[in-house]
Amino acid sequence: MAIVFSLCAAYVAYCLGTNPAGALTTPDSIHYLEASPIVPLGYPLFLMIFGARGVMIVQPIVFGGALAFLGYALVRHTRSTGLAVAVVAAIIALPQLRGFHASILSESLFLSLLIVLLALSVRFAYQPTWRLLAGMAVAVALAATVRRTGFAFVPVLMVMAFMQRDRLRVSRGVFPAAVAPLLIILGAEQAAAPVVHDGRSSSLLGRHMFAKAALIEAPVAPVSGDPLRDRLHQHLQLNYAPIRSLLAEAPRDLRGVLSLYYETCLQGGCADRSRDLMPALSEPEQTRILGSVALERIRRSPVAFLDLLALNYQSLWAVDRLRHPDRAGALTAFIAAHRRLPFELMALSLKPDHVMEFQPSARVRYMQLLMTAIAFWTAALAAAGIIAALRRVTLPPLFAVATIAALTAHGGLILTATLAAGFSRFMQGLWPAIAVAAMTGAWALLPRRSR
Repeated sequence: MAIVFSLCAAYVAYCLGTNPAGALTTPDSIHYLEASPIVPLGYPLFLMIFGARGVMIVQPIVFGGALAFLGYALVRHTRSTGLAVAVVAAIIALPQLRGFHASILSESLFLSLLIVLLALSVRFAYQPTWRLLAGMAVAVALAATVRRTGFAFVPVLMVMAFMQRDRLRVSRGVFPAAVAPLLIILGAEQAAAPVVHDGRSSSLLGRHMFAKAALIEAPVAPVSGDPLRDRLHQHLQLNYAPIRSLLAEAPRDLRGVLSLYYETCLQGGCADRSRDLMPALSEPEQTRILGSVALERIRRSPVAFLDLLALNYQSLWAVDRLRHPDRAGALTAFIAAHRRLPFELMALSLKPDHVMEFQPSARVRYMQLLMTAIAFWTAALAAAGIIAALRRVTLPPLFAVATIAALTAHGGLILTATLAAGFSRFMQGLWPAIAVAAMTGAWALLPRRSR
C-alpha cells in the first residue's frame, strides 16, 4: 500500500513542482471563467470556489487523492500491490494529463470524478451493496455536472446492478433509492441554471448538431411555411455543400482528419452566416433553432449521420493523427491539390500564401498499433460485460471490474462521437477507464501462479 501512496504523492509533487507561472488556457477556458450558458455549472462553480490560480494547486491534489483511493481499493480487494501499481502507473503515464491539471479546463476535475467512480466499482464488484451503488450515482451525477460525457455512465450503473442483482438480494425499491442522488443533483443543476444565467440557458447540443447536419448529405427539406426555418434548411443544403464535396473526394482516412477541422468550425465561425439570418434573436434562441433544424436534416439522412459517428469514433483512437507516416504526406498532397479550400481561413487557419505541410514520425505507427490493440481489447471486455448482465452470469470480481471500466470508457466515447467531434483530447479525458479496463482484464486472465 505504501508503494501506491508514494507513487500518487510523487505524481502530485511533480505536478505542483512543474506548475507554470499562470494557469494554462484555451479558447474554451473563457466559457468556464464567465460561467457561459453553454457549459454545465459544475466546473464554473469549482473555479468560483478556488479561483483561477487556486485550481492549479487543487486539481492535481484532488486527482492524486482519487488515484490513491483507486489504488487502495485494488490492493484491499485483490491483495495485489503489483496490479495497483501497474494501474496507477498506466494512468499517469499519459503525458497529456499533466497539462490538464494546470489548465482552466474541466478535464482534470472530470478525470478525478471518473477515477472515484472506478474505485467504487472495484469495491462494488467484490462487496456489492446499495450504499455503494448510491455512492457511484453521486459520482456519476457530479461528473455530468462537470462534463456532459458523464451522462454516458448512467447505463453503466444499471449494468453493474444487473450483474450483481443475485448478490444484492434487496427489494425492488432499493435501486430507485440508490440512484435517487443522481436525479437530485442533476435536477438541482438544471433548476439553478436559469437563475444563474438570467433565464438565458443554452447548451452545446444545438451547435454540435448543426455542425454535423452541415457535414452530411441529405434530401432537400420540404417547405415548412416558416420563412426562417426554410432559409436555414437552404443554408445547410447549399452554403455548406462545398465542404461536403471536398470531404467526399478525400479518402476515408483523410476525411476523418478534415472533418474534425470543419466540424469544429461549423460550431462557430463557419456557422455565423446562418446566425446572421436571425440577428434579432439572442444566442440561446439562435442555437435552439439551429439545433432543431439540424435534427430535422439528420432524421432525413440517418445512415450518413451514423457514418459520421463511426468516423468520429475512429478518430478518437487516433494517435498524433497529423504525423502518421501513411497519412502525413497524403494529407499534405491532398490539401495542396484542392486549394482554395472552402472556409480554409476559418477552418484551417490557411491564408492564400500559406502552405500546410505535415511531417511524418515513424514512432507514431507503433503507438497507433498499440492503441488499436487496446481499443479492440477493451471493446471485447465491454461486450462481455453486457452479455454477462443479460444472461445473469456471475463474473469473477476482477474480470467484472474490467468489463465495467471498459463499458465506462466506450460508453463515454460513443456519446462523444455522437454529440461532438472526434478529438483525441476527449479520449484522454476517459483514459483512466481505458487503463483500468486493459490492465485488470489482462491481470484477471493471467494464470494464478504467474500472478
